[in-house]
Formats: sequence, C-alpha cells, structure tokens
Amino acid sequence: MYELRKLSTAEVEQEMKSRKPSPRSEERRRMIEEFKQFLSTLQPGEGGELKYTDRRQRLTIKNRLKKAAEELGIEIEFIRKRNRIVFRIPDRSKDSDGTE
Repeated sequence: MYELRKLSTAEVEQEMKSRKPSPRSEERRRMIEEFKQFLSTLQPGEGGELKYTDRRQRLTIKNRLKKAAEELGIEIEFIRKRNRIVFRIPDRSKDSDGTE
C-alpha cells in the first residue's frame, strides 16, 4: 500500500534545500573540478596522461574528463592505451597537412 500526493512548489523547494548530496556525487564533483583545473592549463596540441589501477574505473574517469572538458567548452580526444588514459586537446588551427 502507498499514498501519492502532489507537492506545492514551496514544498518541493523545501525538500530540495534539505537534501544532502551523496558522498558519491561529492566525489564526482571534486574529480571533475580537479580535471577542469588541469585541462585549463593545456594549450591546443597538448595533452595529459592519467594512470589508474582498477580497470572498472576507466570508463568513469573518461566520462568525468569529458564532462570537465564540456564544462570548459573545449574538445578532448582520447588515445587508447593499456592501464592509462592518454588525451589531448586537438589543435584545430592547422590544416590536415600541418600548415597554418
């Protein structure tokens, strides 16, 4: 058995104010902010390497790197490597033959 009721806008706002972020979402936000700080130091053509120990982390880390790049409004490319993630910010100012 259950009871379903409509909440007013004020009640919803009160519920939103009283909620605590989960430890997982805080960790996600912290990691994305750390990645944003790192990415903001890179120039087009430069990149980075991130090593990880748990293969299950690979997709999570890539997604958070992509999210950080998206929040900064920059493009990021990944180069597939074993037990590490290599990425770069593409240099779109050059033609396909390498000239400006």
